[in-house]
Parts: sequence; C-alpha cells; structure tokens
Amino acid sequence: MIEPDEAHDDVMVAVLGAGAGSRMAGGLPGQGKLGRALGGQPLGAWALSAARGLGLRPVLIAPPGRGWPQGDLPGVEIVTNPDAASGMASSLVLAARMAENRGAARLLVMLADMPFVTGQTLRALVAQTGPDEVTACRYGDGRLGPPACFGARRLAALRHLAGDTGARHLLGQPGFADGMAVAPGELIDIDTDEDLRQAQTLAGSSGLFG
Repeated sequence: MIEPDEAHDDVMVAVLGAGAGSRMAGGLPGQGKLGRALGGQPLGAWALSAARGLGLRPVLIAPPGRGWPQGDLPGVEIVTNPDAASGMASSLVLAARMAENRGAARLLVMLADMPFVTGQTLRALVAQTGPDEVTACRYGDGRLGPPACFGARRLAALRHLAGDTGARHLLGQPGFADGMAVAPGELIDIDTDEDLRQAQTLAGSSGLFG
C-alpha cells in the first residue's frame, strides 16, 4: 500500500489510444474517433488531461500514421504501436515493456476513450497499488477493468497478452487484482456515435463544459 500523499514520480502512465475506432465516424483528419469533439475539445484530450493532473507526463500509445495536436496538450509523450492492428493487447505489451525499461515502480493504464475518469480516481488507484499488487476499477456488473494500476512485479504478466481483449482475463483471475469502487459515470467509454451523444448530454448536465 502506498500512502496517498507520496510523490508519484515512480509511476508511468500509459493512455491507450491505438484502437481502430471502427464503430464511430472519424474525427479530425488523421486522428480517428479520439479527434471527435466532446465539450469543445477532442475526445482523447479528456483522459490525457486527467493523467497530466497527476503531475506526470503521460504516454499516449497511438497507431501508425495518426497524429495528435501536441500544441493543445503539451507534456504528452506520443509513442507509436506498430502492431496496433493486432488488438489492444499489443499496446499493453508495449506499455509494460516501456515501464520495465524505465524502472517504473507502477504502471497506470488508462483508455483514451474514457473521458470522465477523475484525477481523484487515478490517484487512489496509484495509492492503493504496491509493487506486488494490481488495483483495477470495479464495474457495476462486478467485473474489474480499466483504469488499472500494475505494480512492477506484476508487469511480466502483461507481456504475454495477445489479441483484442486487453487484460480482462488477467483482472478476472482470482487473487490477481483488487477492485476499487468508482462512480459508474466515470467508467463510460465511447465506442459509437450514440455513446458520444450520450456523453455530450451527461457532461452538459453535469456542468463539465463550464
């Protein structure tokens, strides 16, 4: 267990944004669905802003050939996943290897299409995760999922993933991860145009657009 007031400079934050986004019409040229507007900014900017709120430089895992308006989000490291077409697992493998190479004590994994995760939730995930631990958000149906934080000695399990299911089966294994309760509204991900319309309504009614 890590005390909540400890510095987080030993944490690598990976924001996974290399998915094809095939169920949604494209946004800004070359940016796919993450360039679609939500509350006056690109969809993907929300997760990156939450990550930057930790005082860290997040790593955005992107597919080949897709850019990002770096001028709008300074302090974001963009890393290309050349195997993005093989599924989400390839981005997790890349993130785990980067974290190991950098000597990170913990890897915090987020999805770029989850705009409503708060900095408070991210800090709590980091605070609850020691080097031998994994902490993930608990969804309404009881399953565990992203965002999730992996201690350094659990990163090896991520390096053997394959396909498009990410770490779902790992998180579901008994004893592999601890679940953390999160407000359901934070765990909305945007996969379709209808999801985006509902997110616009939710964010507007919540005053998130200012």
